[in-house]
Amino acid sequence: MKRLLPLIVSAWFVAACGPPAVNNLAKTNVNTVNKASYSQTENAYSLAQRDIELAPLEYMVGKTASEMKLWQNKDVSRRLKDLMGPDLATMQKFWNTETPLKKFGDVLMLTGCELDNCANNRYVIFMSLSEGFINVVHIGKDTVREWKTRGKIDLPPPFVEELDSMKSSKEEENGNTKTKRIYEGR
Repeated sequence: MKRLLPLIVSAWFVAACGPPAVNNLAKTNVNTVNKASYSQTENAYSLAQRDIELAPLEYMVGKTASEMKLWQNKDVSRRLKDLMGPDLATMQKFWNTETPLKKFGDVLMLTGCELDNCANNRYVIFMSLSEGFINVVHIGKDTVREWKTRGKIDLPPPFVEELDSMKSSKEEENGNTKTKRIYEGR
């Protein structure tokens, strides 16, 4: 009887659990190349950890800096002031014509420029929600100037294309001469 007890228990266990279920659905190889268009892969850039100070801005997508009162946002203003120093006041002064906030993955993008002079005085702000980085690019008459916090934001391809388009239209206007690039980091 002592020898049969383990055998009976294991037979009972197998009978209770039953044979393994068979999935009759077609299986998908998740390791194949993703056939979705790039715009449908936005979530690939989203990360779980978010910068608490910048996170509320992601709910402002579609609004301009003026509509979301960006300059009055103490967290963002403080970080821009630390990054740009006195150049922040200049940017705010010439931030007359603006585009709505855009989001791709965890990166936000805003642009603003001087009224009737966007070609010679445009600012682009990039914010990474996951890393907490803020980068600013100024496309001026003869220069492209960049301010970067602790690190450079890895821009998603749609934002790279848009920034390159702004820079290249400036270079074409200057007779295909390369503009001088100035990098600043704080």
